Amino acid sequence: MRAAGGLPGVGPVAAAAAVHLVANAVSVTTWRRIAAVAGARLTWPAAAWVWAASQLARYGLSGAQVAGRAVLGRRYGLTGLAGAVTALVETAWQFAITAVLVLATVPWWLPGASDLRWVALAALVPAAVLVVGSVAPMRLLAGAARIATWSPVRRVTGGRLATSVDGVTLSPATAARVTGPFLVNTALRVAAFLVLFAAVGGSPQRDAGIAVGAYAIGQVAGRVAVFAPGGVGAQEGATALVLAPVLGGPVALLLVAVTRLAEVLGELAFLGLARWRRPVSSPARVR
Repeated sequence: MRAAGGLPGVGPVAAAAAVHLVANAVSVTTWRRIAAVAGARLTWPAAAWVWAASQLARYGLSGAQVAGRAVLGRRYGLTGLAGAVTALVETAWQFAITAVLVLATVPWWLPGASDLRWVALAALVPAAVLVVGSVAPMRLLAGAARIATWSPVRRVTGGRLATSVDGVTLSPATAARVTGPFLVNTALRVAAFLVLFAAVGGSPQRDAGIAVGAYAIGQVAGRVAVFAPGGVGAQEGATALVLAPVLGGPVALLLVAVTRLAEVLGELAFLGLARWRRPVSSPARVR
């Protein structure tokens, strides 16, 4: 085990928070594109406000951002069903990209964290979904339609979800246009994590593979742990477990705590900007 340093300075934390703020703007662009595929056209200020205000709700109740989009989007002409479905698609697609990152970094993180091999297994299905969705997106939509018509799902949703993909067409080019911002978003958040990793004494040059893998594992663990609002605890615990052999346990715990702080600061700052630019009303145009 190689022990690392201590508290990061204000500069690295502020820099990481700023990167998360930019990543949030990219997330809004991504969600707008998903909404556009579904037939809704939101202005960017309206989309930014709905996304930012609903995103923080996940810290009160796991997955609450989905209901938040459904409720807040109505003021801007987005139906409740469209708001919920687009939020689910955004969450699932980002999860799939992070799952690919987990699998890509297995050679670096698995030898020191064999207890977390279940995360790699959990990443296989979403990674496969991403591949199918990129190469044959209409096949993925057909699968989603079959799930929506499954009787247990119909009972829970009152049958409203069964028609959610009717009339939606998705080509590989459109799928790539939606996936692009997700990749940028992931790259930005990984960069913010590496800034803090270096600030606590880690070496991105030497341990980039395990650091990126630890970040991705934490994200997957946080999403899988539906009992934990915002993935708090599960996300940090998984990342710290992977990094403990590199940084030492106390420093790894410090890193994940500061990482969460920078993420929340970025979200609060973005919420403030979105609130400042929020339109009174901006009806979405729906096909």
